[in-house]
Amino acid sequence: MMHKLGSVHVVDDNDDIRKMLTLVLEGRGYTVHSHHSGAAYLQAPATQAPHVMLLDVRMPGMSGLELHAQMTASGNTMPVIFMSGESQPHEIQAVNNSGAVHFLWKPFSTQEMLRVIGQALGQSDAPL
Repeated sequence: MMHKLGSVHVVDDNDDIRKMLTLVLEGRGYTVHSHHSGAAYLQAPATQAPHVMLLDVRMPGMSGLELHAQMTASGNTMPVIFMSGESQPHEIQAVNNSGAVHFLWKPFSTQEMLRVIGQALGQSDAPL
């Protein structure tokens, strides 16, 4: 039985991205919770630490920035790693000011993603 390294919440409106990230992360020993929107995440059961979120900046309805603001306001201190394929300068500035732990530009490398997730979870020996 592989030791689980923690939970990763993947919040992205793109089905293919969620499926790909889930496959990669589960293959490395993480428990993955996939959400197609910010609202879907808010309705899901809470998870225990160690956990981290990969959060798309641009989604229909509630943006990633809006979800992160709601999480922060409600006392949810889960580390958030924003990801985006196309963001405007004001969005990038908002991410930088949000308290997020990192920003990944899509497409990003699996190694970079795993390194950032490992750091966010406080794992010095995270799998690459």
